[in-house]
Amino acid sequence: TAVETENKVLLTLSDGPSVREELQVPRHKKHAPAGEKTQVRLNQIWIDQADAKELKDGEEVTLMDWGNAIVEKITRSEDGQTVTALSGKLNLAGDVKKTKWKLTWLADVQELVNLTLIDFDYIISKRKIEVDDDFKEFVNDQSRTVKVAVGDINTAKLAKGEIIQLERKGYYIVDEPYVSSDKPVVLFAIPDGRQ
Repeated sequence: TAVETENKVLLTLSDGPSVREELQVPRHKKHAPAGEKTQVRLNQIWIDQADAKELKDGEEVTLMDWGNAIVEKITRSEDGQTVTALSGKLNLAGDVKKTKWKLTWLADVQELVNLTLIDFDYIISKRKIEVDDDFKEFVNDQSRTVKVAVGDINTAKLAKGEIIQLERKGYYIVDEPYVSSDKPVVLFAIPDGRQ
């Protein structure tokens, strides 16, 4: 699991665990042979800004691999463009199938691992270059995009070349594994054929 660092949002759960809880959950919900991973639960969790912007006061959401929660208060920046904080409460008896938003999240713990997520696009922007074309006109200067994120404690155990799925972000191959807290894990996106 990973959350993008830029403008990540802290969701405070009034009835969440005040002391960290560690559980073993399936690494992949539909593929048991993938094994298990450690999930840390706490009353303060991080979510992506893109998800936070979609939420409304009083809305019930699903915290993936945990259960439902109700968003009670949304705090925004002065210009209203950025969500700066969320507060809510757990509703573990809620129906996961009835919520619109399924959110990935990370407990606010010190062991979060710095990640660099790199996505590659086509180098040439034209499907077929004709004989008369100057190929330089079709070189995509923006073929590499980089996002900075934090990952759960399991990302520190990844080996070079290992292929993983970051929920709701895609599949990645580990280019540079964890060495120390000041050097991020580098993950290359694996294209899935969708645009």
